[in-house]
Amino acid sequence: MEMGTYDWPANGTWPWDMDDGIEAVCDDYGYSSISSSNDYYLSWSDTKNEINNGRPFVLSMTYGGTGSGHDQAYGMHSVTCMGYSDGTEDYVFLHDTWDDTNEHYLVFGDWVAAMGTWVIP
Repeated sequence: MEMGTYDWPANGTWPWDMDDGIEAVCDDYGYSSISSSNDYYLSWSDTKNEINNGRPFVLSMTYGGTGSGHDQAYGMHSVTCMGYSDGTEDYVFLHDTWDDTNEHYLVFGDWVAAMGTWVIP
């Protein structure tokens, strides 16, 4: 329960509770030097900076679009952002709980709002 998981939305976690939850879990396992924070205004430059520095992060979306290989939109969902493609159209590469085998991609900004949760060792 370190992540503050409640019955909203359907056994979900409030995204703004993730940073404290991550730090609490790390402390519980003896990793007290971990720092975690939320970025409530996720930018493309912040996304690229975290990935370029080898730090995948939690991307929490509000009304997120449909990722590649999926038939339904992400909606209110959090995923792991672990890469990007910087080109004519910018994409983020994701791992999600709907498919634990394949990587998916989504156009950056294909959501109403998004928040990044950074974890820095």
